[in-house]
Amino acid sequence: MSTPILAAPRAFDAGTGTMQRVLDSLRLSLVDENVYEDLEDVLSPPANLDETQMADLTARLRLALADLLPAVRRTHGHQPAFARAIELRDAQPPEDSHDALAHLRHVALTTLALLDLLAA
Repeated sequence: MSTPILAAPRAFDAGTGTMQRVLDSLRLSLVDENVYEDLEDVLSPPANLDETQMADLTARLRLALADLLPAVRRTHGHQPAFARAIELRDAQPPEDSHDALAHLRHVALTTLALLDLLAA
C-alpha cells in the first residue's frame, strides 16, 4: 500500500487582486439578498402592484439604498448615482398611485446602479 502524497499547504495570496475580490463580495453582502427579487418585482413588466405592495417595496428599497450608500461613497466617491440615491432615500413617495409607481421605479433603478458600481 502506498503512502498518500499530501499537497503542500497553499499559501494565502494577500495581493491586491485577492483583497479586491474579498472586498467586492463583502460590499455586495451589505444588502438583503431579497433586494434582487424586489428589483425584479418592480422592473419586470408588467408590474401590477397595488398600493400596499408599492409602499412595502419602496420602504425595502430605500433601506437597501441606505445600506449601500456608505460603501459607494468609500469606493466611488460622489457619483451621480450616489447623489440621486440620497435624494430618493430621503424623498417621500407621492400619494398618487401612478406617480408612486414612477417613484418606485426610480428607486429601483438607482439601487441597481449602486449595486452595479459596487460589482464593477
